[in-house]
Formats: sequence, C-alpha cells, structure tokens
Amino acid sequence: MGGLFRAPKPVIIAAPQPEPAPPTPSPEQAGQEARAEARARAARGLAGTIATSARGVLAPLPAPTRKSLLGE
Repeated sequence: MGGLFRAPKPVIIAAPQPEPAPPTPSPEQAGQEARAEARARAARGLAGTIATSARGVLAPLPAPTRKSLLGE
C-alpha cells in the first residue's frame, strides 16, 4: 500500500572542515624550549631536596626512649 503522503527527503549535512594543524616549531626554538623546561625541572628538584629537612641524611633523628618494664 502506498500511503497518502510521501516520506520526507533526508537532510544532507556537510561534514565540518578539519582545523589546520598548528605550525611546527623550528628545531632551534624546540631546543630552547627543551632547555628551559630542563632548567625549570632542575630548579624544582633542588628546591624540593633542600626543603625536605634541615637535618638531611647526616643527622638522623635520635631514637626515642622506650619503656623497658611494664608500668613505666
């Protein structure tokens, strides 16, 4: 059986255009960025080492006194 009305035509939607790729940095610029990142990482590491403890490994904490007998 046919029917009284025709089926609507499908709407064709165009695919969006892909965004252009960002420009690739020159080797010189990439080297400068890598050196700056390494410098920042080294500075962070040094600050973290110094900030951990004033005693460091050379002066360990003294052993706490423990109870030797029950009731002390």
